Amino acid sequence: MVGTIAPEGEALTTGSATRTAPGDGTGTAAGEAPQVDRVAVLLHDLRTPLAAMRTAAEMIGADPTTQRQASALRTLEMAIDALLSMTTQGLAGEAPEGEDACDAAADILSVCELFSAEARVRGLAERRDVAAALSSYQVADPLALRRILSVLYDNALKYTAEGGLVLTARVAGEDGARELELSLADTGIGIPDEERPLLFRARRRGELARDTATGSGLGLWSASRLAVAQGGRLELAESSPKGSRFSLRLPLRPFEGGAVRGAGGTMRSWREAPNIRCLVRRRLLVVDDNEANRRMMEAMLGAFGCDTLLASSGREALDLLAREQVDAVLLDINMPGMDGIETLAEIRAREGAGRLPVLGITAATLSAREREGLSGFDLLLEKPVLPAALFSALDRAIAGRAG
Repeated sequence: MVGTIAPEGEALTTGSATRTAPGDGTGTAAGEAPQVDRVAVLLHDLRTPLAAMRTAAEMIGADPTTQRQASALRTLEMAIDALLSMTTQGLAGEAPEGEDACDAAADILSVCELFSAEARVRGLAERRDVAAALSSYQVADPLALRRILSVLYDNALKYTAEGGLVLTARVAGEDGARELELSLADTGIGIPDEERPLLFRARRRGELARDTATGSGLGLWSASRLAVAQGGRLELAESSPKGSRFSLRLPLRPFEGGAVRGAGGTMRSWREAPNIRCLVRRRLLVVDDNEANRRMMEAMLGAFGCDTLLASSGREALDLLAREQVDAVLLDINMPGMDGIETLAEIRAREGAGRLPVLGITAATLSAREREGLSGFDLLLEKPVLPAALFSALDRAIAGRAG
């Protein structure tokens, strides 16, 4: 389980539990709970604007774009997905597992792609040598690997004015103890001998670094702690006035997921363009207490050719249904006052509305048992709801009603 890493003596949070860092010796302080709650609320609230950004990017990508625009959109989507993944892990307190698991090569290449646009804009050369054998392995926490590598790339770009970056990654070690051996070299300012002891300490930056670029002094410290938490290590392998090279080693385990690859064996990190057609003149009711969520749904449904009614509460939704005919309802489950479950019960109780498709939408990741408790909904969607998933759900629900 990966939590938020804090400087020695400060609080560490892992999921909903809170403990102190090594060297403190004290238990959980009562005053820490509000701070943990504030972080959880912040992470939860971040998902709404991030989801809106992701939806907007995907909708733009559905229209004809130039190669340059398409590349920029992929970079934007990757950055948003990385942030969404971080918020999900922060709320759950552990690395998410599921169908989207990738092999180590895919995780590494996704970070390379994220930073390659900035390298090109700045005229820096970029070379990658990622061993094909890494597609047969994965790390225990892919998000930790991506966070560590993102810190290394960010630093390399920050302190490199000309020249370029070289990334190499391969499988090392004996059978049963395989490791990822990764290095990232740059042609930046280098790190003076006297400043190297500060590299992996929190909020400590050398004079040369301060004079070259701004920073918090937390990146390498956090990345190093993440590497150690995964049973690995992050080190400065070499440095001179002509550049630096960092090395990362992390344990590997066999990957059983079968990475998705495109023609010619190239990694395909992104979903194919969704087969979205027009749901002409379907009328849909969107019920959500959050205005940004309502407007985001309205924009997506408008792109599908649908007419949309909006309600900010369960009671307002019932009033609209009493006088308006709709083809389906998109109903937020967690609302103040009358929540989605209570609203659904009222809808189902009304004569003639028994077959009205009602899709439940929730910001929480639901377990199988929790889904059973929401069996009254025709389908369930988890936020952020992306256009392809929304279209597929509506298509299934409305087609099922017609059948």
